[in-house]
Amino acid sequence: MFAWIGLGLAVTVSAPAGAAEPRARLEVTPREATVGDPLEATLTVELPTGTRLERRDLGPELGRFHVLAGMWEGPREGPELDVWVWRGRIAAYETGALEVPPIELGVVSRAGSSTLRTESVPVSIRSVLSPEAEAEPKLADLKPPVSLPPDYTALRRALLVLAGLLGAAGLLWWGGRRLAGRLAAVPPELDPFRRLPPHEWAYAELKRLLEGRRSGSGDVAALFEGLSHVIKMYLGARFRVRLLERTTAEVAPALQQAGVGEPHLGEVRRLLELCDRVKFARERPADSDCREAIETAYRVVDGTRPVEETEPARERGAA
Repeated sequence: MFAWIGLGLAVTVSAPAGAAEPRARLEVTPREATVGDPLEATLTVELPTGTRLERRDLGPELGRFHVLAGMWEGPREGPELDVWVWRGRIAAYETGALEVPPIELGVVSRAGSSTLRTESVPVSIRSVLSPEAEAEPKLADLKPPVSLPPDYTALRRALLVLAGLLGAAGLLWWGGRRLAGRLAAVPPELDPFRRLPPHEWAYAELKRLLEGRRSGSGDVAALFEGLSHVIKMYLGARFRVRLLERTTAEVAPALQQAGVGEPHLGEVRRLLELCDRVKFARERPADSDCREAIETAYRVVDGTRPVEETEPARERGAA
């Protein structure tokens, strides 16, 4: 059981007659502890009114003690004396009769600068071990070495695992040789847009169809079949939906779900329905219908291409 008592020591400096004397007092509790126990330290400084204390941080070490924490408080003003207080915790990590060394503090008054100095504080630090544990242990005599037979169990297991891996590798090699002739190389996926943005590819294809119509080399059925193919390919790549395998009735819902606006959906629906009538019903459209179909295809591409595109629209000819 530690004795929780404090020690107060003070040193004073000279002061004018009739005036209160400055005092500095250091208190540490408890005075007896074990290694690493935190001790409460309180430094109290009393100065005459008008005298200033040059406060400084204490630590990180005070002699053979370590400062764990601490802070200043005050000043607390009185009629004759102002009081500053430093409160903190310290600890020692060695045993024996130790002491907290004197602490020097600077003081500035009307008469000039001076120094206050506390007295050292003795503290007894004991070990956490009992006296019996600190006594020198008794060592037993060494025994002669013991011979053990070699154990090859781990080596046998490693060889079995290695043999299994080699067998599996051989089976895989044999199976690969047997199946090599049956496996055909998968051809790379072709790029229908020739590394062009979809809208630029669509403009080029529409221009090709228009030039074929002007020269009279292409018939009407081929024109409308090409328009249907170009519009489906472009919109499918632009909005990332598969349209080539869909019917005309299925294209509009897919594009609407992808975010295409109603005006463009109506134009796409009318264009694809006209292409179906020419292809399946053998309808023969007039020249004005051909011109309107090509212009509708251009409007669809113009209205749905990316908004960040700043290049001028591709050259279009009269139908």
